[in-house]
Amino acid sequence: MASSSFKNGIVIEGFNEVIERLNKLDGNVKVTTEKALKETHKIITKKAEEAIRTHYITGDTEKSLQKKENIDWYGFTGNVEVGFSISEGGLAHIFLMYGTPRMKKDQKLWKVFWSKETKAEIMEAQEEIFFDEIRRL
Repeated sequence: MASSSFKNGIVIEGFNEVIERLNKLDGNVKVTTEKALKETHKIITKKAEEAIRTHYITGDTEKSLQKKENIDWYGFTGNVEVGFSISEGGLAHIFLMYGTPRMKKDQKLWKVFWSKETKAEIMEAQEEIFFDEIRRL
């Protein structure tokens, strides 16, 4: 499945300490991580749905938005794909996000994936999920 999902990482300062604390409380780090990744997917997908609507012509790009929150694990690293699937009709999003010689990029769509605001929102949501789990335990 060819995809144009975006890889973007967020580093939470003191995250190792949070994981250690969760482990000491017999918390399930994998389940908590998956919950945080699902929330990340939800945030980005909602923003992407809103941003792509202004470009509706055929609906192909909007339909290619990955709405399933498939989580993959590579060792101790969890990954959730977000964005548009090229193989499912999402090629146009690349031109919209980055522009072409004849067209300016759509700043709103670009910000969905790369802005400091989006990264901060995701980081806050992920931190809250981990800290809620620690408080619960």
